[in-house]
Amino acid sequence: MHNPAAVGLYTHLTARLTLYASCRLFNGYYHHRVIESPTAAGMHPSPVEAYQVGVMCALPKEMTAARAMLDEEHEPLKIRDAQDINSYVLGRVHEHNVVIACLPTGVYGTNAAATVASNMLRTFPEIRFGLMVGIGGGIPNLAKEIDIRLGDVVVSQPDGTYGGVVQYDLGKNLGKEKFERKGSLDKPPTVLLTALASIQSRPDTCRRRVSENVSAMIQKPDLANENYIFPGVDQDYLYCTWCDRSQWPLLMIWLVLFSLSPLWLCNVCDNGKIPRSPGRRDPQIQYGIIASGNLLIKNAAERDRLGNEFGAKCVEMEAAGLMNTFPCLVIRGICDYADSHKNDIWQKYAAVTAAAFAKELLSTVSPTAVHATRHATDAMNHRTHELLNEGIQLQKQAIEVQREHFQTHKSEVLHQTERERYCHQAFKTSTYERYKNINPERVSGTCRWLLNHSQFREWQQRSHHDLLWISADPGCGKSVLAKSLVDHEFGDADQHSVCYFFFKDNERQDNLNTALCAVLHQLFDHQPSLLRHALPAWDKIQDGIQQESEEMWRILLAAAADSSAGHIVCVLDALDECRDEDRRQLIGKLCDFYQRSTPTLSGARLKFLVTSRPYDSVQRWFEETTSRLPQIRLRGEDKNDQIHEEINLVMDLQIDSLAAEFKLSENHQERLRQSLRQMEHRTYLWLYLAMEDIRTMYRDSPDPEEEPTNTLPTSVESAYERILQRITEKQKSQARKILLIIVGARRPLTISEMSLALNAASAHELGQSYMKEPNVQHLERHVREWCGLFVFINHSQLFLIHQTAKEFLVAQGSNFSSVSGCWKSTFSQTEIEGEMARLCVTYLFLRQQEGRPRDEDWQGYQRANTRVPVIQSSTWEEQNKFFEYCAEHWTSHLREDVVTKDRKNADVNTQGGAYGNALQAASWRGDEKVVEMLLAKGSEMNAQGGYYDNALYAASSEGHEKVVEMLLANNVDVNAEGGAYGNALHVTSSKGHEKVVEMLLPKGADVNAQDEGADVNAQDGYYGNILHTASWQGNEKVVEMLLAKGADVNAQGGEYGNALHAASSEGHTRRWWRCCWPKALT
Repeated sequence: MHNPAAVGLYTHLTARLTLYASCRLFNGYYHHRVIESPTAAGMHPSPVEAYQVGVMCALPKEMTAARAMLDEEHEPLKIRDAQDINSYVLGRVHEHNVVIACLPTGVYGTNAAATVASNMLRTFPEIRFGLMVGIGGGIPNLAKEIDIRLGDVVVSQPDGTYGGVVQYDLGKNLGKEKFERKGSLDKPPTVLLTALASIQSRPDTCRRRVSENVSAMIQKPDLANENYIFPGVDQDYLYCTWCDRSQWPLLMIWLVLFSLSPLWLCNVCDNGKIPRSPGRRDPQIQYGIIASGNLLIKNAAERDRLGNEFGAKCVEMEAAGLMNTFPCLVIRGICDYADSHKNDIWQKYAAVTAAAFAKELLSTVSPTAVHATRHATDAMNHRTHELLNEGIQLQKQAIEVQREHFQTHKSEVLHQTERERYCHQAFKTSTYERYKNINPERVSGTCRWLLNHSQFREWQQRSHHDLLWISADPGCGKSVLAKSLVDHEFGDADQHSVCYFFFKDNERQDNLNTALCAVLHQLFDHQPSLLRHALPAWDKIQDGIQQESEEMWRILLAAAADSSAGHIVCVLDALDECRDEDRRQLIGKLCDFYQRSTPTLSGARLKFLVTSRPYDSVQRWFEETTSRLPQIRLRGEDKNDQIHEEINLVMDLQIDSLAAEFKLSENHQERLRQSLRQMEHRTYLWLYLAMEDIRTMYRDSPDPEEEPTNTLPTSVESAYERILQRITEKQKSQARKILLIIVGARRPLTISEMSLALNAASAHELGQSYMKEPNVQHLERHVREWCGLFVFINHSQLFLIHQTAKEFLVAQGSNFSSVSGCWKSTFSQTEIEGEMARLCVTYLFLRQQEGRPRDEDWQGYQRANTRVPVIQSSTWEEQNKFFEYCAEHWTSHLREDVVTKDRKNADVNTQGGAYGNALQAASWRGDEKVVEMLLAKGSEMNAQGGYYDNALYAASSEGHEKVVEMLLANNVDVNAEGGAYGNALHVTSSKGHEKVVEMLLPKGADVNAQDEGADVNAQDGYYGNILHTASWQGNEKVVEMLLAKGADVNAQGGEYGNALHAASSEGHTRRWWRCCWPKALT
């Protein structure tokens, strides 16, 4: 077995050689760059020269947290060195321009960190120092009063021996567990050590500001949506090194000693956990040595050794690759204790605390001090000479170490493991388990009609790939059967890998891609070795594989043909609820698979079992491909003795349960049994609804024995009607909204989301610009009370009891119900889509009122007079989930609404809602298809009203060039007044949408024939006119275009008086004179 220390030595030597080569290349590149730079040619400096601080992260979650510390995020980098493969986030923290980079996904260690640092300096030569910001393992030592907790921050600080970071695995193995450490690492630059001294002089202030930074950062959308919150003090446990049950050798010694004498009982811990003072919520800042190496530490004894030997307070895997070549400070949020109990619970929060301290540190460093610090490239150049002298010797050492100790290539094996893990995770795109588990368990003695069927038994016994289609009418228990097959009949068998997918009529569970992802995820979970069939495709397109049904189908068949795969059973339930095009594709693939099925020499076999309703389209598509498909057809409403016997069995069990609950006599039980068995068309669904109807009747009755037994619902539809008829007239309006939203939503909504949706609908009806506080518990109680069996709640999500419930409510074609008080066919498709579109747009509008609108200045915002906070107590997670739903789906609801209304010649110019009309809403969203559809149906382009006043203003505000082009092509009024900025040209100029400005300014057919072009001198609002706004923004190109069209450079007005003053207020004077001086002097 290889020696870990030798592995570390080899890796470090290789990293130094790599960095040496990078330095040589970098020096040549940099000097060449100076000669060819725009500055040398007399042009203004390149933007990359403005960045003087580099931040490096090892994990994407660390980069997300670092991104949240930015006070301002800049535009992405457009030009970089050709050899630089890093991805960057640019921005400002306090007075410092900062560039953030992250190691490639799945790549760790000192070598990778050195490479990223070298690439960063290629593109950003003005960087003075760096900050290594991320997570690490804490090394507490309660005996020395070093009480490090999860969420605390450890900052590298030199002591008398080490420079702040020590590489514990760099040295020489002397044998017999002796190790001679070699080399030393540089300390951080003086400017950062000075800042640390200042921070340490005011510890309370620092802790308070770091806590404030954490609170502000976790409210940002990218963090709020991904659960970067504090996990809780009850999730922080420190385990005793000696009593840790995962350390079996130590545990066995302890047990022997304890058996000999109870006095050996550990006095440090309590059942393995070390008691500490009450937990704290705010992160504490610790300063000291950080141990760095290329191996992941998950051993408490090794952790304690590092603490005792080096005085280390933290252990991590990247910093040692930087300290001698990239002057930096290491900041680590503590996410675990580097022991066998290591997990991911604290990682995101720890990343935030580290970034929060980095933000506080940068507030202490003055820009003058940064500018006076020597370039990081100078430090790299200084090391080049030393590396050159060491180069030959290092190569010899590296080769020798590789020959003796690196035969197993552990680093490559670790990378392979991470690669496979990420590939496996890529296929987890849905909560497929939940849709299986919401079905009830099969009653013993039922489903024998299938289990004893000769066709089913033959399918089970065949030794080759096979397919079986089971069709049954609604309510016959297909999904209960499928669940039972997965969990028991197939799941209990040896040498089986069972995969499944339960289709549902919602966008999360109704498509082929999601089904194939779920099947592959389960297969690779059962047999990880089969991942090798997916890795090549995943390497090429990463998560893009989730949308490649052809590739996933190929992977499934290749994995099933693998000699090690064994027997695989795949159950696909409710194929009829898959969307039409995907259903047809899947049937084609299944039939092609079946026709090619032959006995396999490898012993591997793949079998599909598919259930669905017996729809003609499904039958036809199967028959178009193959005429010999094995199938079992069950008609639940036919006089099928076997299914009736099974239903009677369940019926008897249910009656026994009622008798025990309500103390029913034998005579009453028999009367009830006879009444139920007289129903000719019996199904499981009907029985369930009928029995629950009886239970409700008994519960409300003072004497259940006296209740009649001959008034039971005779069909599923009559049972549905009876359930909903219990809703009172007072409750009906709200209950109807709830059912409409459940039916219309593209995915199941949670109770919290439903509460937000209802409040948005209420605000729209009342014409309010705010939403009232929701009461989730109150709503949940009402849903259970009003909708009874019709709706059920699972994992806080709302579901209809069965697909037939949706079919009961929604009218097909022109069969809209005209019977007063009748629930059947109560909704038309037009009403559903229209209400859902209106609800989504309303919620999006109301959410915008939480803060300043994106395209409004303070004057327009004041004019709107709608600054009312939206729901403070409901969780941000639920609000953002529903906001994302509305943002994603409002256009599809609107599109369906328009298509449906078109069949009825509805008026597409109907006014109302937050965006005035449909065209304005679609223009704001940039939905070209909807805009095209509305224009074709005669939508009025110049109609006023709503948030943006007109469609052109809405599209221009968001920079939707294609929509603007479509409106101009239809002769929209380019100077129509509206919005906070007065007109479309003003708002798009203020946002720097240069292409839209170019489209609005020219004369010709694309502009209103009455005008000569957009009025560039129009006065309006806070900035006076359009030129004032563009000057204030410092947008030279827009200013030049406006001047070319005759803008008056000396026009007075607005807050700043004229364009020059507006430019000067933001430091754009030099740019402004470069553009405007010829006209300003005339």
